[in-house]
Amino acid sequence: MVGFLRSPWLIARSVLIEAVRRREIYAIVLVTVLLIGAVMSIDFFNLKDLHKFYREVALRVMGIATALTVIVLASRQLPREFQNRTIYPLLAKPVGRMAFLAGKLLGVMMAGAFCLGLFMSVYLAGALYLGQPVPWVLFLQYVTLQLAGMLVVATLCFWLSMLMNLDAAITIGAIFYFTSSVISSVISNLYDFADEFGRMGMTAMNYAIPQLALFDLSEKTVHAGEMWPPLSAWSMLAVLAYGFVWSALYFSLALAWFRRRPL
Repeated sequence: MVGFLRSPWLIARSVLIEAVRRREIYAIVLVTVLLIGAVMSIDFFNLKDLHKFYREVALRVMGIATALTVIVLASRQLPREFQNRTIYPLLAKPVGRMAFLAGKLLGVMMAGAFCLGLFMSVYLAGALYLGQPVPWVLFLQYVTLQLAGMLVVATLCFWLSMLMNLDAAITIGAIFYFTSSVISSVISNLYDFADEFGRMGMTAMNYAIPQLALFDLSEKTVHAGEMWPPLSAWSMLAVLAYGFVWSALYFSLALAWFRRRPL
């Protein structure tokens, strides 16, 4: 058992070290912070209490930036191994394909958590600088569900990278991330106006596409205490279970395609 876990951990560690040493994460963090700083420097007609709007924008932008980082990292892991032919000596050792894929996924998630940690440090520093209270329970729930959503996105991109080339996998992964919430919102708004056939189609689509909006608590975190209490333990477990089911499905599909690919 220890030997089975040791191989994925070593692979995950190498992925994390490589991601931390590269400049993409720090460039994304810097550009995001500069963008948020530019938005926060604008005084809209001397309106008061805009700090909540700025904080919500900051959390959303930081969530998007973390998702894009995970999409790129997850999409390029397997294609790059095949292209550089570094996968052959790894699998020639007593490392199974499942352990290899699990290690890659763990490394991507660790790198995503590192990126999100940098963003959250900046966010907390800004909140403290503005003298705004931090709703720690909702904030920790926000971070937890962000990581759960990133797990769904990462496993999807692993599968996509087995079906298509690197650029296509990144593009489809990004489109999925940005349109998932839009599609769920459109379905919610149009459902009452659709006929029976249309409702059946929208219901099927609603279950066929992961609802990434469930993992976004940015608005609730910003307006905690006024409108939104923390999620209950059962609600958190339900959303985490939802994310785990989708992640397990995409991971299984990626593993099935990975096993079918000749070496």
